[in-house]
Amino acid sequence: MRPGPYERVLETLEDLDARLAGLEVGYSEENATAARDRVEDLGEFFETDPEAFVGLREAVETLVETQDSAHAATAKEHADALKRQVRARIDEE
Repeated sequence: MRPGPYERVLETLEDLDARLAGLEVGYSEENATAARDRVEDLGEFFETDPEAFVGLREAVETLVETQDSAHAATAKEHADALKRQVRARIDEE
C-alpha cells in the first residue's frame, strides 16, 4: 500500500527531526541545507496551517543564516508541533 499524504508528511518531518537533532549537537552545512530543503517540501502541505509552519521556517532560516546550532531546538519544537497536528489528522480518519 502506498503511503498517503499524511504519512509522507510524517516521513518528511521525521527526516527533518533527525537533521535538527544533528544540528543541535553541532552545525553542519549538509544537515542545515537538508533541513531547509525539507521545510520547502512541507510548504505546500502546511499552507493552511501557517503558525507552526512559519515558526519552523523562520527558525531553520535563522539557523542556516547564523550557522548557530542554538536555533535547532526552536525549529525542533515547531516540527514536533506539526507532527502532533498530522498525527491528529491521521487519527481522525
